[in-house]
Amino acid sequence: MPSGTSDLGIPEDILKLLPSDPYDQLDVACKITSIALSTRVSELESQSSALRAELAQRDALIADLRSRLDSSETEKERLVKENESLSHTVQKLSRHVEKLEFLKKTLVQSLQEDKQTSALRTEFYSQERAPPIIAKPTPIEDDGSLPPSRSSSIQSELSEMENPSVGVRDTEERSSPELTPLDSPPSLSGSVSPSRSSKLVYSRRHTMSLSSAGSAFDDRSSMHSLSSMETRSQTGRSLVDAREFLRKVRTRLSHEQFGEFLESVKDFNSHRQNREETLRRAAEIFGTDNSDLYDTFQGLLAHNTHRSR
Repeated sequence: MPSGTSDLGIPEDILKLLPSDPYDQLDVACKITSIALSTRVSELESQSSALRAELAQRDALIADLRSRLDSSETEKERLVKENESLSHTVQKLSRHVEKLEFLKKTLVQSLQEDKQTSALRTEFYSQERAPPIIAKPTPIEDDGSLPPSRSSSIQSELSEMENPSVGVRDTEERSSPELTPLDSPPSLSGSVSPSRSSKLVYSRRHTMSLSSAGSAFDDRSSMHSLSSMETRSQTGRSLVDAREFLRKVRTRLSHEQFGEFLESVKDFNSHRQNREETLRRAAEIFGTDNSDLYDTFQGLLAHNTHRSR
């Protein structure tokens, strides 16, 4: 072994195993190089196989993630469409709820107005529904002291006064300026029936018989008779006027003003406030635009006050 080989850094044990022939040493070196290269190639191939397996795993993971992404996109589109459908449904239901709330409010307001109207009519017409007091004439003398003809005439007059319909009709007929003479036959027009004409003639003859019996009655008795019949006629007219007035008040005033007016009328009927206070509150409620309603209400209060007295 040449001495120059010791400078290569090869251990002495290995140098002893090498052949002494340089060509043989080259063959050994080639074999060692081949072994080293094959070992390195094997290591690189194993590393490459591991990298390929890892790459395959990464590709599978990427494919799985892409599949999940596609599924998520599809689910997202489905949820967006479902959200739009639910939004439209919510809007429709909201409109239905608003309509139902408006209908409920309208029904409640209508029921309250009907209830208040019934209460007002009950309070306002409580005195009007009472039967009218009919003042009967008081004779100065007993019927037994009168002649038979006068006594029968007085009894007929009293029986007619007890019948309101006949009394009012006879009052209107007696107030007519045109009177048919007793000797002349009654003339029938197209609008007057024979029975009504006979009642007219009877009423006029009956009035003449009463006037001939003037000594049997005082002047005050005839005034009481006319006043009672006039009261019955005015009672019917006041009921009609009050109902018409109530209808106008409900039409013109708002719901709050109408309720306040009802409370004022209830306070007046329960004697918690007087007539002047009631008129003052009515003037505030009606205002200047409904002055005609105030005038009508003032007349109705005056009529009620007069009847209560």
